[in-house]
Amino acid sequence: MRHGRDVEVEDARSARWATVAAFLLNGTVFGVWATQIPLIKESLGLSAAVLGGALLCLAAGALTAMIASGPLLGRIGSAPVIRVTALLFCVLLPLPGLMPDLLSLSAVLFLFGAAGGTMDVAMNAHGALVERRLGRPIMSSLHGMWSLGGLVGAGLGGLLLQVLPPAAQAGLIAGLLLVLFLALQSRFLPSAADATGPSGSGLALPDRGTLLLGALTFLSFMSEGAVLDWSAIYLRDSLAAAAGLAGLGFAVFSGAMATGRFCGDWLRHHLGGVTLVRIGSVLAAAGLALTLLGGGPVTAIIGFGLTGLGLSNVVPVLFSAAGAAEDGSASRAIAAVATLGYAGVLAGPALFGFVAEASSVGTAFAMIAAFAVIIALASGRAVPRPRG
Repeated sequence: MRHGRDVEVEDARSARWATVAAFLLNGTVFGVWATQIPLIKESLGLSAAVLGGALLCLAAGALTAMIASGPLLGRIGSAPVIRVTALLFCVLLPLPGLMPDLLSLSAVLFLFGAAGGTMDVAMNAHGALVERRLGRPIMSSLHGMWSLGGLVGAGLGGLLLQVLPPAAQAGLIAGLLLVLFLALQSRFLPSAADATGPSGSGLALPDRGTLLLGALTFLSFMSEGAVLDWSAIYLRDSLAAAAGLAGLGFAVFSGAMATGRFCGDWLRHHLGGVTLVRIGSVLAAAGLALTLLGGGPVTAIIGFGLTGLGLSNVVPVLFSAAGAAEDGSASRAIAAVATLGYAGVLAGPALFGFVAEASSVGTAFAMIAAFAVIIALASGRAVPRPRG
């Protein structure tokens, strides 16, 4: 006869596979979307500035949905929200490539971003719930599956675009993802497991602890975005790297980040969340210092790899800390942290560009290194230590 705790752990193990599928689906859809952006720009004859405005609609949709997702999760739970938004996310994926003009493209991208943003919060909330039920870390590996999904989506999407038009390519991959997701979606924990009922469904301001977690997530996402947007420019313009070598900066960064995330749960189990964030943040700062002081493209690329390895587990640990509450506020806390973190994605390019314009790209990367040091110093106050 199985005891209640045994049943709870077994259900959580089963739910982990459904949550893995959700993270993989979300990352893969974004990876496929990335392959379609240049084709949409060309087919609609959009300038870089106009395309940027359309992409801003996607970000606006995601940010708006994230703000509203906390009360939604508190009312109905994370599992139903994941099911609905995963379906919407896949259904919407082929539509941007079919839009005939900028207005319709912008509208679809707003909805696409809203579906992806809400799903992002819901799947992180469910991952935190499963993690609590299992009694051991899993959030880093879940984020690692998102990174893997992005690589699979971009790689497979790029290959299929050689033989299929964009809408057909997106539709085929979306269909395959839905088959995998639908086969596992029944394994999610019941919605009552994390719903808080009517008393938890209203809008609520985050407390100071949640704001600190959100601020550190903001800095971490901003740092990741800086390497994404500017690593190739730094290698090419500041270090005179060849075009092919310049692109390796972000590739090595991404590979190191994925590797770090798949090792992160084991490391967190043995080191603890605070120590892992501190070591990772210091490693990220050291990697950027190597990039800036090493003197050559190869050394700089190694530095970007160390930066990716260092940052890889910061956000998963911060999300786990936000989801650690047992009083029904976890979903709202994760929504607040995700919203603040995504704001870093939006604000980062502008801040980095301003500093780079006023000084240099190297100075802007030095600012990112300083952000990593701030994360290391503040992590002890932000991340709760395990009890017992």
